[in-house]
Amino acid sequence: MANVTRLRLIQFRAGYNLPVHAGREKGIFERHGLDIEIAYTPGSLYLSEALRKEEFEIGHTGADDVVADVEDFGGAPSGLFIFMGLHSGLLSIVGAPGMKTVESLRGKELAVDARASGFVFILEKLLRSKGFGSDDYRFVEIGGVEKRYHALLDGKFAGTLLLPPFVGNAVARGCHVLARGDQIISCYQATVGAAKRSWAEKNRALLISYVRAYIEATQWCFDVKNRPSCFELLATHDGIEGKAAEETLDALLDSDYGIYPKAELNLPGLKAVLELRAEMGYLKQPLLPMDKYIDLSYYNRAVETS
Repeated sequence: MANVTRLRLIQFRAGYNLPVHAGREKGIFERHGLDIEIAYTPGSLYLSEALRKEEFEIGHTGADDVVADVEDFGGAPSGLFIFMGLHSGLLSIVGAPGMKTVESLRGKELAVDARASGFVFILEKLLRSKGFGSDDYRFVEIGGVEKRYHALLDGKFAGTLLLPPFVGNAVARGCHVLARGDQIISCYQATVGAAKRSWAEKNRALLISYVRAYIEATQWCFDVKNRPSCFELLATHDGIEGKAAEETLDALLDSDYGIYPKAELNLPGLKAVLELRAEMGYLKQPLLPMDKYIDLSYYNRAVETS
């Protein structure tokens, strides 16, 4: 492939990867001079470490995962930062067959990505709001959404956090949606684009091109004439078809709940991430400026020159 630069992207396996698949298979990334190589992470901690080690240039992960990594490494220049937003949630708390209410989770083991990141605080906030004490549940770290989905179906845990298409698939297998993420926190920045600061500073043009191409690919997904092609991509990469594919695509393209049409960072949602982390005792008040975790200069330049 001539005149293109390879970028290695690490992400979770989930329906919200639709713009990435569209960008690769419809030639959008290539038109922007990029060859995107994809890998899937077993969990958020692995993803953050892989970015810091420069095994990958770009990661799509939870905003809270980036905040956790920055805090763990003291905001070092070689650390991670957020450069764009992907979606506000698409998260659901899902109970195993027989677990039909939040109360049914009391005293049970719940599968999470990581104890101090990976959306775990949304689940914990729900439990606390229902009167659960710290001894009324046990979080077990097992990794990303795909692992949690299979563990739930295997009967190893009473509940977990899932995203499309795993939510619909779990319900079809007898599981129960106990709450949606936006019912717990109405404004939240979930998955973001992240990179290592030192790499981004040396490769500014590349990151700007990636943001520009990603936005174009996202717009392609929102174009109604491309709906049949989106179903094909969901079938190929997520193994879902028919009604399940329709429900997944509708959730992804939901203007209030799904992926962001222009991949802009949800600053009020990021503030909510920080406030929730502080509420759970993992950040000190007063909160520091968000610049510690973000740099929107790449996104702003991409939008200006698109």
